[in-house]
Amino acid sequence: MTQLTEQDLARISAAVAEAEQHTSGEIVPMIVARSDDYPGARWRLAIVTALLFGLVTSFWLDSQTNMGNPTWILWAEIPGLYIGYWLGSFDAVLRPFLVSSKVDEEVHQRALQAFVSHNLHATRDHTGILIMVSLLEHRVEILADSGINSRVPADAWQQIVADMLAQIKTGDLVEGLCIAVRECAEVLAAEFPGSHDNPDEISNRVIVEI
Repeated sequence: MTQLTEQDLARISAAVAEAEQHTSGEIVPMIVARSDDYPGARWRLAIVTALLFGLVTSFWLDSQTNMGNPTWILWAEIPGLYIGYWLGSFDAVLRPFLVSSKVDEEVHQRALQAFVSHNLHATRDHTGILIMVSLLEHRVEILADSGINSRVPADAWQQIVADMLAQIKTGDLVEGLCIAVRECAEVLAAEFPGSHDNPDEISNRVIVEI
């Protein structure tokens, strides 16, 4: 699990404060541990683990001439199910069992929920923008409010997401977020430049749900 220090959070917040000097948009960075519990993926892992337990038991029974009862294989698979489901609690173990289309759906849904629950839809000119990183899935979602979407094409964020993911893959999540904040501000400044009447409607502090 990614550990963020107070210095890391302060660095991201400073990047937001600096970026919002140049635009009336409200930029909100967010980091979540995962966008869903993915019970389907956990059960897939559980089934595979159970089958492995059964396979190992089968090989062992083959070596024991006096224990040829296949019922032992079924009994061995039961704890395998429990252990496999428990192993799904660990990101690195669960990740290979995720389905890409399900991940896309859940990350997008989690971003939509965050957008509303953190009041990004309630800014004066509808210029809130969320940059959400979902750690388990290695995904980034950028959502903009209607005021931005009416003037900025949706594909404007694709390169920002790509740049951010490239930085995160190097292991520097904080710098990735700072880069994304700055690049979003550059896009917004063209249509929503900052002004003296530019209230800070949403806190600059990064939202962390880990």
